[in-house]
Amino acid sequence: MVRIKKRYFVLGFFALLIFVVLFFLSTFTRNYLVKNSEKLIGRKLAIGEMHFNYAKVAVQVKDFVLFEDNKTDSFASFSELYINFDPWTLPSKEYSFSEIRLAHPKVKIIQNGEKFNFDSLMPKEDSLAVEDTTNNEILKFTVRNIQLIDGHVIYKDVLKDDVVEMKTLNLKLPLIAWDNEQSDMGVDFTMGEKGKVNVQAIVDNRNKKYRIDLNTQNVDIHPITGYLKDYFDITSLEGALTSRIKITGDMNEIINISVSGTGTVNDLAVMDGRSEKILSAAQVNTSISDINLKTFHFSFGKIALREPQLLVVRDKEMTNVERLFLPLFKSDTLTSVHDTIQTDETPVTYSIDTLKVENGLVSIADNTLNRPFKYELNEMNVTMTGLSESAEHIPVEFYTKLNRKGELSGKTVWSMTDMMNLEMDAKIKKLDMVSFSPYSEYYIASPITQGWFNYDLSLKMEKTKLVNRNRLKVDELEFGKRTKDTTAVKAPVRLALYIMKDAKDVISIDLPVTGNPSDPKFKLGKIIWKTFANLMVKTAASPFKALAGLAGTNPESLEKLPFAYAQDSLDKKQCDDLYKLAEILKKKPDLVVSLIQSTDPDEEKRLLAIRCAKEDFIAAHQGDSSRISLSDLKDDNPELVAFIKKAVPEIDSVGIKTACIKLAGQARIDTMFETVLKKRNAHIAKLLTVNQGIPASSVNVMTADLNNLPQELRVPQYKVEVSVK
Repeated sequence: MVRIKKRYFVLGFFALLIFVVLFFLSTFTRNYLVKNSEKLIGRKLAIGEMHFNYAKVAVQVKDFVLFEDNKTDSFASFSELYINFDPWTLPSKEYSFSEIRLAHPKVKIIQNGEKFNFDSLMPKEDSLAVEDTTNNEILKFTVRNIQLIDGHVIYKDVLKDDVVEMKTLNLKLPLIAWDNEQSDMGVDFTMGEKGKVNVQAIVDNRNKKYRIDLNTQNVDIHPITGYLKDYFDITSLEGALTSRIKITGDMNEIINISVSGTGTVNDLAVMDGRSEKILSAAQVNTSISDINLKTFHFSFGKIALREPQLLVVRDKEMTNVERLFLPLFKSDTLTSVHDTIQTDETPVTYSIDTLKVENGLVSIADNTLNRPFKYELNEMNVTMTGLSESAEHIPVEFYTKLNRKGELSGKTVWSMTDMMNLEMDAKIKKLDMVSFSPYSEYYIASPITQGWFNYDLSLKMEKTKLVNRNRLKVDELEFGKRTKDTTAVKAPVRLALYIMKDAKDVISIDLPVTGNPSDPKFKLGKIIWKTFANLMVKTAASPFKALAGLAGTNPESLEKLPFAYAQDSLDKKQCDDLYKLAEILKKKPDLVVSLIQSTDPDEEKRLLAIRCAKEDFIAAHQGDSSRISLSDLKDDNPELVAFIKKAVPEIDSVGIKTACIKLAGQARIDTMFETVLKKRNAHIAKLLTVNQGIPASSVNVMTADLNNLPQELRVPQYKVEVSVK
């Protein structure tokens, strides 16, 4: 009996010992791992609880924390890890788990250049070499009910100062096994304050295919800002992404991936390097028909921008749009991109069924003038269809308000296979020209106080033939008082535009252009501008060719007003020509007409000397019954010649003109010459201002500098010039 009792006692003791060991094994294991963690994995480790369930063959770990190298900050943690192992499949060499559950995991990944905060946890390269002892046997495994509950992942890029967070991360994977035909997986988590992400994946193990459904809702796109700064000069990218994307692929051919679905970005906003909102949109909708990475084909259905806004600012150095793309065009960037491109790659193909801009706004500012210019293209709508790399017929329709008043509309058809194949019809209606006063002040030193611009464009272009029609119409164009802008050009632009007005206060210009677009010297824009500039120069240089029609006369009768030598009054022809000039001034009240008198002073004085001799001769014969008038007295009248000869005997040798000068005396002739010049000026000024009622500010009658007058202008006439007040 004693021996039997002793045997049971020993068995009980060993049973108790085994029980105690198993009972405290989890505690021993936990303490060992915590105490030796730095030797085992190189990091400090904390474990709140560890339990072994021998009945279920399960292990449970609670309040796990893996610290950073500084032994203070948490790198990874979770509240619970539960693993339930199924040992009954081990005899068939299969590893089976009935449940794996990870609750409240939190991981913080920090990247600083090429370094990560988990680098010290990575094994050395030498330690990666493991002897293959499997003899190529198939690894059999089955894992059921994989769960990740309320996870939290933080990724921080130190250099880019960017943080991405995935919160409430949940994963459900009912079954994954070495021989199951299909595996299903579901993941959902939140990003940012409002963003939600859901991923559903189906893996067809038999056919080696997979499908991933990626759905997002209000995901903040700001975290990608840091990665765009390498290519664009921006400080912020804002917006909320909502999408439904389907990704299908082939596990045997990694690059055989197809993407389709829809995506929407709400409240898009791009802040440039100066923290100005350069681009924004209330909504951007994209329909992806198929993006195939194997064939490099990118097919989109409809891309729509609702209420997009673009800010274009022109500074003296460059525009803000050019500045936005500066990082992209740096030489080192271009070189690196070029190095990654292989010439034998599959060619990229693309297609967009419809590209639409709805109710857009383009704000334009020009800071290069003497005062800022601001303009808007409002209510912009653009529709383009059928865009692809091989499309031969791409129609585009467009419409926009011009600073909320005028309108620009039209349509064009162009080709991607032949850029020389282009047709366009466009119209500008009722554009308010007052808005462009900063330009008129800068270039012609005059503000625009009124005017409406209309333009009709028609363009048909082929490779070797272009026909372009440009019809311009400007209504009621008016300029204000001249400004003190020193940047104005010397060309008489304002005068030309004013003169080009017809009787109805309208400027109509038709500028047809034809040519060969294949000629390197052919530049359509330059040709149109040069033709228009030449028209203005010719109009300003020969104003009466445009003005003559207002008075129903020929231009030559208005450009010059000839006089006879010694004439000191106006004849009928001269009066009629001045009446025509007055008629033009009444229709063009802003014109100033200048009549500049010229003559040959020497010849004029010689003829005035003869006139003095005649007056003296008539005065000496006042009592004669046969008294002759001044107009009837001929220069070669014998009695007149005899009268002069008495005072100047040498008349036969010096001639009658010189003799008359000696007879009258130089002082008398000079006085008479000045009187004649003044009388002519007075008669013309009186006819225009008093008789015709033209304001004195519109008439300027003067005498040229006769002492320094060139020989070709030494004729008795008035040269008529016009200018604008």
